[in-house]
Amino acid sequence: MKKRNTVIMAAVAVLLASCIPSINPFFTDKDVVFEQRLIGTWQEKEKADESQIWKFEEDKDKAYKLTVTEKEGKQGEFEAHLFKLKQDYFLDIIATEIGTNVADLVKASIIPGHLLLRVSQLEPELKFAMIDVDWLDKHLKEHPKALAHHRDEDRIFLTAETTDLQSFVMKHLGEDELFGKPGEMVRKDKATKESSTGK
Repeated sequence: MKKRNTVIMAAVAVLLASCIPSINPFFTDKDVVFEQRLIGTWQEKEKADESQIWKFEEDKDKAYKLTVTEKEGKQGEFEAHLFKLKQDYFLDIIATEIGTNVADLVKASIIPGHLLLRVSQLEPELKFAMIDVDWLDKHLKEHPKALAHHRDEDRIFLTAETTDLQSFVMKHLGEDELFGKPGEMVRKDKATKESSTGK
């Protein structure tokens, strides 16, 4: 059990390190939508051997249980909400499992935060982009009052209220702004089939 908790912790840490967490959610209840098309197991396109696997399962109150599995079996569990702002889809995810046998000091150093992804396509491929950390870091240095945040050495935590977060996001949806280049995922069964046939 201790080993399992360690790998779960590692996978969560990797994902958190590549994003900027917010202490408040990016959505309100009225923004949340549920899409059956998201349910299932997805893997990175054209990376069958070292692919990251994202498994979405239905949870309560229009939420999803998201399990992220990396190579070598590292896993992280998240609660995910799909929501819409105007015509754009987004995913808000927050870690729900970081292991129970982790030292208290380690737990205390981890700030549970909401991570944001922009979903540009739900089918036949799942396409989403994460926040461009470098762009946001530079923007907040140049415009520190643009969005409430806290800096802890080289890490940034967003402290703005949900309404302010949403306004900021919608203001910076342009190319080369808040979000990086979208990644692509395909359903795992399809990716396995294409790999076996050499497509």
